[in-house]
Amino acid sequence: MTKVIETSNENETMAAGEDLAIEILNLKSDKSVVVFLEGELGAGKTTFTKGMLKGFDYNELVKSPTYNLVEIHQTKTHRIFHFDLYRISEPIELEEIGIDEYLNELKSVTIIEWPKNGEAVLPSPDFHVHISYKASNSKRELQIS
Repeated sequence: MTKVIETSNENETMAAGEDLAIEILNLKSDKSVVVFLEGELGAGKTTFTKGMLKGFDYNELVKSPTYNLVEIHQTKTHRIFHFDLYRISEPIELEEIGIDEYLNELKSVTIIEWPKNGEAVLPSPDFHVHISYKASNSKRELQIS
């Protein structure tokens, strides 16, 4: 099932991320959860992630992992791994950093921006979020499946 949400500002995009985090928490599962985030540069992927972390009751600084590849956040209930694969040129690079260890950790959520750059080694996501930026009216359309 796909849910479509239109947001008009950063706060609404964060609220959509927070709602997804609450949905994940309501699963009451110890298994790892994988979330793919797709959208062009500036579409709001990191803003959505900030909202997700807020939904997990994480109140510290959240930044894009563009240069570090991964940012790790510990919440009361989960470890959140936030990957940005924009700079990955070959999926083998993910195997070399041991991505399987991140993906298989219990009680974790792995959020992956630019998943197409690693699709050869990534599992199917539990949630797929595509964010489209509408330059004409500064709105964003989020498709969550």
